[in-house]
Amino acid sequence: MGEAKLKTGSTSIHLYELARPIWQKQFEHPFVTSLGDGSLPQENFRFYICQDALFLNELTKIFGYATTRSQQLAHMERFGELLLNTIRVEQELHRSYAQRFGMSPEEMLSVEMAPTNYAYTSHLHAVASVGTLPEIITAILPCAWIYAEVGKYFSSQGTPASDHPYRDWLLTYSSDDFEQVGAWLRQVLDESTIHADDMEISRLEKIFITSSRYEWMFWDMAWRQEQWPV
Repeated sequence: MGEAKLKTGSTSIHLYELARPIWQKQFEHPFVTSLGDGSLPQENFRFYICQDALFLNELTKIFGYATTRSQQLAHMERFGELLLNTIRVEQELHRSYAQRFGMSPEEMLSVEMAPTNYAYTSHLHAVASVGTLPEIITAILPCAWIYAEVGKYFSSQGTPASDHPYRDWLLTYSSDDFEQVGAWLRQVLDESTIHADDMEISRLEKIFITSSRYEWMFWDMAWRQEQWPV
């Protein structure tokens, strides 16, 4: 099998172009639009925050898998930092909102995982348990990249007002620090797939598209406040 000929010159941009139609729908979803303008009902955001806290618990474990697949000490260190920062920074944001809703951290994490959340995190674990480092990065990249894109989209419309109910969320995901997470993941992915063949790229495409679909479905899950049907 020869090397894959990526027309765009890098794996990350190739994957982005492939998933662009799915990503565009993120900005059109009523959960995202109402989150940005502040009209999102509190009960929907409360549902989202609880589910996202459960998601982050699983995401931290995926960073652990990535550490074990890394061959460079710098990469091992960075994935370890991402694991800790996910716990310290993003989960702190969730805890602060939980307090506003009158919930303790324990109560927030005792919420049952919704079907879409369970399916998405199972997908990540399935890739991480047997996948290569590029496959693991590809599985988690849409999460980091899409949130940064959503954050930048809303920040381009101006700094959220001081009384915006979701100001802290918008500022967190529009920050340069968060943008750098996705940028670093893309860099490592591109460097590690320079010589990837067509079969390897095909696997990455499927993983990236699946994670991108689940990102849209996560917004939709929170909009519908999805429950198990039986």
